[in-house]
Amino acid sequence: MLKKTIASLRFFFRKRLVFFSDEVFSQIKDFDYLVNAKDLSNYNEAIKNDKQQNISTDIEEIIHPLYYTKISWKIIENLNKYLENPFDEAILKTIVHQSETIIFHNDLEFPANLKVVSKIWSIQAHKKGTKIVIKFDYYSDNKHIATEYTGGLLFGVKCIGGGKSLGEIPKTEKIDELSIWEEKIEIDKLMPFIYAEKAEIDAPIHTNPKFAKSIGLPNNILQGTCTFAKVVSIIMTKECKGNLDIIKSVSAKFTRMLIPPNRVTVRLLKKKKNILYFDVLDNKNKAVLRGGQILLK
Repeated sequence: MLKKTIASLRFFFRKRLVFFSDEVFSQIKDFDYLVNAKDLSNYNEAIKNDKQQNISTDIEEIIHPLYYTKISWKIIENLNKYLENPFDEAILKTIVHQSETIIFHNDLEFPANLKVVSKIWSIQAHKKGTKIVIKFDYYSDNKHIATEYTGGLLFGVKCIGGGKSLGEIPKTEKIDELSIWEEKIEIDKLMPFIYAEKAEIDAPIHTNPKFAKSIGLPNNILQGTCTFAKVVSIIMTKECKGNLDIIKSVSAKFTRMLIPPNRVTVRLLKKKKNILYFDVLDNKNKAVLRGGQILLK
């Protein structure tokens, strides 16, 4: 109770930050990224599950669908380096990953030099701050490989300007049905730090408990993409014999912050034609990931 009170007071007396929806027209420079064996190996290690359900570690050159979040994070964490007009760094430090959709257009031939074309796609007001969506298009040898929509919450940052968007945003479907099957995953308290090192996806809210508490969080939280990647591995192992090549798209919403240590439950909720629907519950039976979908070819 005392910890929650202290966190609330810190949040109340924090510096008030604002973000203007006109920033949706900000230009982001293109980004080049080399996909190599060591990089893939490190990422695969970061998302390995206790029961060795990480299907992408057996063959180094298989690219996990969530690997692209590692690349887009390179841009997000250094966003001001790629923007024509940099944002307030204090605002960027508040970002919490809220939604993720990746659509695959063509197979990626390994090794590969990727060109990433990025746009700030949407800025909208949210009851807990400002929702920002960035669109990333991945190209290799002029071939369109994938499109990623990353949604983030600028926690505690007020949106000014009514909200603006450059186009439609992929939507997820919430499924309220009894699970077909369930699988539990243990989340160790060191997981955010291991994932930050191996996948190179980090922010103060994940590995700096003091900072996390300063913006109103109860403690540091696990990266949503870590949970998402582990879950996709488990589902594909159980449902598709670990064949990642048949995935056409993956999507989910991160609906609750996951504070380690924890035990999460992966639930397959529905199978409809070529779509697998799922969610993830924490140890209090609260959904940390909703609207999960894997679209198969």
